[in-house]
Amino acid sequence: MKSLVAALCLSLFTHYAQAVCDKNADKLIKAYPEHLVACENNAIVWRNGERQLYDDGKQKTFEQLLAQADIEDMFAFPYPVGVNSYNPPALNVDAGRIRNEEFFKRMYGATKSDVQDHLTTIKWLPKSDGETLKIQKTNDVAIKLEQVSKELDELPAELKKYVINTSGTFNWRVISGTDRLSNHSFAVAIDINTKYADYWQWAKGAYQYKNSIPHQIVEIFEKHGFIWGGKWYHYDTMHFEYRPELLI
Repeated sequence: MKSLVAALCLSLFTHYAQAVCDKNADKLIKAYPEHLVACENNAIVWRNGERQLYDDGKQKTFEQLLAQADIEDMFAFPYPVGVNSYNPPALNVDAGRIRNEEFFKRMYGATKSDVQDHLTTIKWLPKSDGETLKIQKTNDVAIKLEQVSKELDELPAELKKYVINTSGTFNWRVISGTDRLSNHSFAVAIDINTKYADYWQWAKGAYQYKNSIPHQIVEIFEKHGFIWGGKWYHYDTMHFEYRPELLI
């Protein structure tokens, strides 16, 4: 009898361990094949053989998701695409703002110098005499951003004005008011022209969603794996970051 109970418990444990490696884990592996090989027994398996917990099994408040996210939590809010994806987001729906810092440190570098070792430079909007930007080589982020740049460079002047002057890429820093690293620290994010941007912490008075960035620009970034901070309740319309797993 005891052996039967033990076998049943083992079966249930195995089923649970396998179940938590869900379709979102598959998206990660598809998005980052250079680094990830599998999800098994509730762990992401890195190509170097290391394993990282996928789902800690904890129910979290929004603030806890921001501060204590596991890998599975990064998919807490589906990233919206399509015609209706530009509607003002619901309360605290920040698709992509939930990040597991350890995951990105393993992938791009755990220190400023580690990240700097994997940077390259690209010419931003070269036909329009744009600037030179530092960006991450890992996962072909630099190549993807060059593809974005090439398409943006073909836009008419009334659209190009939103992106010709950027506000930076690589910057090893924490997010204002927190101890969490910005994804600019890993050189996988870019802020476009702040002159036309809206940011929730800049707003005065009662909360009101604001955006001036044309959809055509957003869709070019998304096409190449970059999500947009304008689809967050805590909107940051200048901000794009390379998160292809959320667009699969």
